[in-house]
Amino acid sequence: MSCNKSYSRRIIFDASTLARWFGPPVGIVRVEHELARWAHKHMPEVIFAGFNPNRQRYQQIGRKELEALILGSASIDTLGLSDPAGPGRRKTDRIPALIRPTALWVLQFRRKLLQTLERIRLRTGSSGMMYGVDKLQRLIMSRKHETFMVEHDGRRRAYIPWDMAVSADIDLRSMDILVCAGAGWAHTNIRAITRLKQSANFALALLCHDIIPLLFPEFYKPRDAEVFRDYFEIAFPLADLVVFTSHKVAADARAYCEARGIALRRIAVSPLGADSISRAPALGGLPAGLEQGKYALLVSTVEPRKGHRMIYNIWQRLLKEGIPRTIGFKLLFVGRPGWMVDDLMQVLSKGGGADGSLHYLPSASDRTLAALYQNAAFCLYPSLYEGYGLPVFEAFSHGKAVLASNGGALGEISGELSPLLDPSDEEAWYRGLKAWILDPGARAPFEKAIRGFKHQSWAEAAAAFFCLIAELPIAA
Repeated sequence: MSCNKSYSRRIIFDASTLARWFGPPVGIVRVEHELARWAHKHMPEVIFAGFNPNRQRYQQIGRKELEALILGSASIDTLGLSDPAGPGRRKTDRIPALIRPTALWVLQFRRKLLQTLERIRLRTGSSGMMYGVDKLQRLIMSRKHETFMVEHDGRRRAYIPWDMAVSADIDLRSMDILVCAGAGWAHTNIRAITRLKQSANFALALLCHDIIPLLFPEFYKPRDAEVFRDYFEIAFPLADLVVFTSHKVAADARAYCEARGIALRRIAVSPLGADSISRAPALGGLPAGLEQGKYALLVSTVEPRKGHRMIYNIWQRLLKEGIPRTIGFKLLFVGRPGWMVDDLMQVLSKGGGADGSLHYLPSASDRTLAALYQNAAFCLYPSLYEGYGLPVFEAFSHGKAVLASNGGALGEISGELSPLLDPSDEEAWYRGLKAWILDPGARAPFEKAIRGFKHQSWAEAAAAFFCLIAELPIAA
C-alpha cells in the first residue's frame, strides 16, 4: 500500500519494548521491530524513544543504537532502572535514589562490574583493549549474562548501558504524535504518559494487538492480568487513535469498553505483514534428529492458552498407538518458555518423555526458523485465542498447511486455508493430527489452496500503519 500523506508533524516512536528485548524478535516484539525497521529506513524524521521509568519521561534512542537493536547485534542494559509499570515492586526500587548506585554494587556486584567493563569496551578505540576487556568479561559472566552478551556462535553482542543508548529527554509538543506499538503495560507507565499528554496535548496513537488478558485472565498470573487491565482501561480513552490488527479484536475491545463505560474514540484496523522470515534464505541444516517432511511444527511462546499441553497429551496417545515410531514421525515445539507452564517445561527440558520423538527449541534465528518451516510436513496452531496469528502466515508463506484453531482472529485471517478446529475439542485435534500424519492426502487440499496465498509484506503493512498515523487530526 502506498500513502501520499505528508509526515509534516513530528512522530515519536516508542521503541521501549524493542529496547528491552534480546534474541530473535517474536510476537509483539516482531511487530514493533518491523515498524521500527521500516520507519528507520523510510522516515528519517522519526524520533525513536525509550521510556525512562526513573525520570518518568521518554528519552531519545540514537539512530546508531536503534539500528543495532533492529539488526539484533545489541541489547540495552537497564540495570538501575525501576520497574516501568510498577515502580517500587522490586527490592532495588525501594532503595533511596541517592544511595541506589552504591547499593547496586553491593547487591549486584558481578553485573555492575560487567556493565563498567562494557562501558570501557564500547568507548575504547583500541582493538587490543576491546579484546582484552572482552576476555575479562567472559571470565566473569554467568550463564545468565551470556544470554544477553554473547551470540550462539560465540560472537559478542553489545550490551549498551541505558545512559549510553539514549540522549536527552524528549520534550513532547502539541503538534507531536506519540506512537506506542509495543507492550506498553510492561515497559512504560500509562499514568506518566497521561500526565505528559495533559501537559503538552500531543496526539497518542496506540496499536492494540489483542485484549486476551481481559478476556481470559485465568491464563495469566493475577498481577500480570491486573497490570494489563489497568493499562488499557486508562490507555483506551486516552488515545486519539487505537489501531487494531484484526476486526475480531476491534469488535471484542469495543464490546469490552461498552460494557464498562470506557470511551474508545477513533479506531482503525491495520493488518500485519508476513514476510519477515521468508526474507532469510533457509541454508542451514535441520537440528539433529529431524528429517525433511517427517515432523509437525508448532511455533509459539509456550504459555497456557497456546495449546501445547493439549498437543502433548495427544502426542502421548499417538505414541501408545505406535504411530509416530512406526513411520519415523516427530513433533517439534519452537518458542520461548512463558508463564504458568513450569510442569510442561520440565517435561520438555528432558526430551518430552516421548521416546525422542518430541523436540523442543526455546529459540531459533530467522534462518533456522525458515529451514524448520520449509522442511516440516505441516504446522500446528491450536491457540485458544489470537489477535492475529503470525506463525500461521509464516507457515503459509513457506507453503505449509496448518492445522489451526478458530480462536480469536484466526478464522478471519486464515479463512478456508486451514481446517479451523475448536481449540477446546481435544478429540477433534487428535483425529486431525492423526489423519495428517498417516495420510498426506488429508492435508493436500489445504496445501493446494495455499499455493496461491498472498499476504501484504511487512513493508506494505508498515506503510499502511504510518499512513493512518499521518491522518490523525491535531489535538484540540
